Amino acid sequence: MTEPSDPHRDLAGVLHDVSNALTVLLGWVGEARAPGTTPEAVAYALTIVEQRARIARDLARHAIGSPRIDEQRELGAIVEEVAKALVVEAQHTNVRLVVHPIGRSEATAKVAGALDVSQVLTNLVLNALAHAPSDSAVEVTVTADDERCLLVVADEGPGVAPERREGIFDGDSLRPGGTGVGLRHSRALARAWGGDVELMDHEGRGARFRVNWPRVDVVPRPPVSTPRVNSLSGMRVLVVEDDVAVKQLLETALEARGARVTIATTAAELTASLGQGPYDAALVDLSPIAADTAGALAALRARCPEATVVLVTGNADATPDVGIAVELVRKPFEVREVLAVLARVPRVVRATRT
Repeated sequence: MTEPSDPHRDLAGVLHDVSNALTVLLGWVGEARAPGTTPEAVAYALTIVEQRARIARDLARHAIGSPRIDEQRELGAIVEEVAKALVVEAQHTNVRLVVHPIGRSEATAKVAGALDVSQVLTNLVLNALAHAPSDSAVEVTVTADDERCLLVVADEGPGVAPERREGIFDGDSLRPGGTGVGLRHSRALARAWGGDVELMDHEGRGARFRVNWPRVDVVPRPPVSTPRVNSLSGMRVLVVEDDVAVKQLLETALEARGARVTIATTAAELTASLGQGPYDAALVDLSPIAADTAGALAALRARCPEATVVLVTGNADATPDVGIAVELVRKPFEVREVLAVLARVPRVVRATRT
């Protein structure tokens, strides 16, 4: 199955997430109505109900085209919020939901797309609760480094047979009567932000799913040595890229070698960036200019006639005839491949600039 280009408009996936939000909401309604519930417990339950209702509302609004807000939040707060919301579901299945202690550096790590992080984690924990045997545990572990956050959700259920490992991300449900939407949609959401959802290899029973998500509060800068600085010293490079992870990688690698980098993540930003030229080279992913690829590249060529244009794409076989000479770097790529192309940029362009 081909993943949708915009997972936020994938109706089946969004309805799955709305259903999860409503499931949690109804569970807390039941808790609030339980005999002997204290006023304090009712107030707490209503807080969770309101939170999940807002999530369901926002998901539905996004699906019909309302603007998304790129909310950046601390990872610890997101995990705590999800864990509190799913306490009732865990009790209903007689499974312990265990969130291992989160270090301060991990808890304060900030991620973009906070609503999507919450939905992916909710999907994975609910999936684990559905497969975990009674009186077992579903465990959530959080780690982070300078670039990414990692969340691991582990259960003690039957696990996933080797022949079905990839199928579960393409709609192959492990539950009788299941739709197979949850894992597919979760992976699509994560990849839309430059992350991923993976089934981990491990010994023993159960399944372990790992979510990796880029941080937005730390942009790693590698140590700079003299040879690396000199390799692209003075070069002006325009990067047209909307993938957060790729954008950060190129910006970091090129600036560390002395290049002056300008980033454009949309066609409109590309137009604005052309006014800041000229450029020696342009590294262009087709996704941000998909609406009018030929027109965008023609405008780039008109404003920067001497620039080396490099298409950086994972869909090179479908590259349209854009009418100008281009170089090609296929995704996934290694930085050295990009550097090799930039090393061939005529130095006379830089030497004659005033």
